[in-house]
Amino acid sequence: MIKNSDIQRLIQRGANGRQVLSLYLDMSVNSENKRKHHVFLQQKRNEHSELDSDRDGHHREPLGAAFERIEKWIEENYDQANHGLAIFLEIGGDWMDAIQLPGTVANRFVISDQPVIGPLAEIISKNPHYGIALLDRENCRLLSYFLGELRQHKEIHPEVYPTPHDVQKGGQAQKNYQKHKAEETRQSFKQFAQEMGELDRRFDFDHWILLGTDENVKNFRAFLPPGIEERVVCTNHASVDASETDIVERLKPFFTEHSLQDEASTIDVLRDRLRQRHFAIGGVRNTLEQLQEGKVDTLVIARDLDSHGAQCTKCGFYLDARSGNCPYCGGELRDGVDLVESMIRMAAQQEVALEFVDPSPLSEHDGVAALLKF
Repeated sequence: MIKNSDIQRLIQRGANGRQVLSLYLDMSVNSENKRKHHVFLQQKRNEHSELDSDRDGHHREPLGAAFERIEKWIEENYDQANHGLAIFLEIGGDWMDAIQLPGTVANRFVISDQPVIGPLAEIISKNPHYGIALLDRENCRLLSYFLGELRQHKEIHPEVYPTPHDVQKGGQAQKNYQKHKAEETRQSFKQFAQEMGELDRRFDFDHWILLGTDENVKNFRAFLPPGIEERVVCTNHASVDASETDIVERLKPFFTEHSLQDEASTIDVLRDRLRQRHFAIGGVRNTLEQLQEGKVDTLVIARDLDSHGAQCTKCGFYLDARSGNCPYCGGELRDGVDLVESMIRMAAQQEVALEFVDPSPLSEHDGVAALLKF
């Protein structure tokens, strides 16, 4: 499962003089029952005629060896339960990293100085990791949902208090029995909340969903620690023994609506602040400046944005320019830099929130804007 730690690991690899091949593969099957990545890889091979060799499997060029390593890795390590794959490797070097993805990803082939992390960052941004607690008074199932995949982590069945055999209906005996069952439920809910806390520490979920009867869910929320309670974004009715298919079908409308609401909320806040010129900035040039000065709280990027500029070879500053010298130190500029990837990388390094949105609302701002800290 992809995590923010995967992106941080790729960033830490940094540039070392060797070029890196970043390869994103759609591992799904086409109408002819062939995996789409085979066709894509063959097209890329054909684009590099220098890969021809005197003997099969012995390519003169390091890029040919890279293709061989990729195909060998897929053959030996790819889990067919996944539908997407990201592979990064040094051309002519030993370093290699791979991340398998439950959902599909667009085919992409990039050779650059560093691993291309943009698609991974967008996947994480647009696919929150949900923790799910499905419960009644005596049982609890803890699950998670990410990238269309529901995963069950734990079933909890606390030991119940023994019930006296001489309890009769009515009177004081019935009241004692009710107190007994209330205490039993309280202890169960307390244990469920503790187990949720343990799972949350392991996976650091973005949001939590509670499923059960309205009464049980309402009473159970009182036992949740504040850090989890404030991340509960959905409650719904469901039987504790519901199948995984039933759970996903029940929650699908919520997942769609929540994604749209999140994007709409970000756009509304951004528009309001830009209009008031209050802790917000728009445009590639202005956003680059604020990001490199550490002032950005949330970076908002239009999906499929393409923007190139330059980087100073002396001070490393990124610029929305293609010629001249660095205005900060006078150093020479390196042209052809992918500014979108550069901004995403800087945001990840600074732990800045990333939001990918529809291009239309950002059309007046070159496809990028930011909410500022100060």
